[in-house]
Amino acid sequence: MTDNSWQWCEVFTSDNVIEAHLVKGLLEQANIDVLLKGEALQGALGEIPLDQAKVSVWVYKIKLRQAQELLVNYQQQEKDTEWQCPQCNEFNGPAFQACWQCGKDYE
Repeated sequence: MTDNSWQWCEVFTSDNVIEAHLVKGLLEQANIDVLLKGEALQGALGEIPLDQAKVSVWVYKIKLRQAQELLVNYQQQEKDTEWQCPQCNEFNGPAFQACWQCGKDYE
């Protein structure tokens, strides 16, 4: 019997490379090794279907449960604190202190 605790498992997927990096940072702060897949495909949007250009976040199987617990908290917080820019009306996630579209500071 082989130990598969050190196999990579997908824990999160996003259309947004910035959000994938936010999740990566969140997991790394908890001392969880992270691998991003599909990041290079973001430059091909328009040439390939959107569903094939997603960025996925992977962790070792041994850390999967811990990562999932952190992401439940992240996703709940994200739903509660998203804000809309008063200048350009773009929606921004809770981690943004300025609008990612136009740069206006969060008030």
